[in-house]
Amino acid sequence: MNARSHAVFPRVNRAGWTDTLRVIMTIVAPTVAKGIIIRRPTIEHLAERQDWNAKAVKQMQRLKKKYGPAPLLLPIPFRPQLLLLDPADVSTVLQSSPEPFAAATPEKHAALAHFEPKNLLVSSASQRAQLRPAHEQALATADRLHPYSAHFKGVIDAEFLQLLGDIRSNRSGELDWPAFSQAWFRVVRRLVLGERARNDIKLTETLNDLRGRANWASAAPVDRRELALFHQQVGRYLSEPDKHSLVSRLPKGGEIAPESQVAQWLFAFDAAGITVIRTLAMLACHVSYWGKAVEEAMSGDLDRPFTRSCLLEVLRLWPTTPVILRQLTEDIKCGGRIIPRGTGVIILAPFFHRDPEFLYANRMDPSIWGPNDALPAAGLVPFSAGPVICPAHNLVPTVASLAVGAFLSAADVVLLQPSLAVDNLPGTLDHFAIRLRLAARRREK
Repeated sequence: MNARSHAVFPRVNRAGWTDTLRVIMTIVAPTVAKGIIIRRPTIEHLAERQDWNAKAVKQMQRLKKKYGPAPLLLPIPFRPQLLLLDPADVSTVLQSSPEPFAAATPEKHAALAHFEPKNLLVSSASQRAQLRPAHEQALATADRLHPYSAHFKGVIDAEFLQLLGDIRSNRSGELDWPAFSQAWFRVVRRLVLGERARNDIKLTETLNDLRGRANWASAAPVDRRELALFHQQVGRYLSEPDKHSLVSRLPKGGEIAPESQVAQWLFAFDAAGITVIRTLAMLACHVSYWGKAVEEAMSGDLDRPFTRSCLLEVLRLWPTTPVILRQLTEDIKCGGRIIPRGTGVIILAPFFHRDPEFLYANRMDPSIWGPNDALPAAGLVPFSAGPVICPAHNLVPTVASLAVGAFLSAADVVLLQPSLAVDNLPGTLDHFAIRLRLAARRREK
């Protein structure tokens, strides 16, 4: 074996077979069951009732107490995994990606093959050199505010004001996930693909069908016909991109497989929508936070630092990417052990995000973020961190904060369901079950 001359981790412990099975049953299996690519409503409801995330965190705490904070080697046959238990190791792994900790794991390959087989997330080093800059250019990764933010705000305001009008006309005054998601995906299609895509519900349905198959990863064959249909649907918008759409910023030429890159954006904005409705629910429970967020929304500024912090807090409390995966690209030496190339690495976000040593573990505290969107030293990484941080780590909070502001500037919001204890928030929150009452705010003349 060619082990590296220095240790990435000073020490690695090995779990017993019983504890390895417990990890599979209480952490891996529930995460897969909920849907790794598209959430399954029935399982999400069950996960909330039984608070699976809280149980997973307790299991991780038990393992850390038993084995210590060093990475824990799970001797899973044919697919050993290193389970991280210390936030310092989270920072090390993410800062050392993609070498020797690659983001392109077999699990991702198996799932993404169904709808984005040539995406950046599963690219080789040579492909990555071309694909990463394409994403960064289109998504304006380095900019806190995307150059199209003013246009985005206009689209978001128009769609959600129409939604509010529909709610009032129906006299229900209630907003639930089905109504919100329909408006949200109209926004997403307009931002990503342009105005012509606003009512292209068929495209979203095709992608959702593919994502449903992707939940089964290698256990289901790729539907080549439907994948080709999806690429054809996306291709209509790529051939003549609308002004101010994200696809209009993709570089021309090269072999970037734009359909696979765009599929990831459409997919990822689903998680952003989940975060928006959860943030509205949380703000409805916190009067002081609500007032500050409303003030930002009414100001008209495109940058909403406090609202962004609230969104990051919701992602800390209920991460939409609960597990971050990496894989060793070479053998490494850790203490007296050689960890072979191909070993996986598991970062369970809820374990670090809900560390009971944090005073804010189970309550909302936007102040912890300051100007940051990641705190790797504490294990708080809602958009990952390091060289392979999500290319949309600035874009998504901008769009999501503008979406939250569209509601706050026009309506008062009351959380009808579920009932939340703000000082002891649950580990799992089923976004499908959230119901809000919206009442139009009277503007002063």
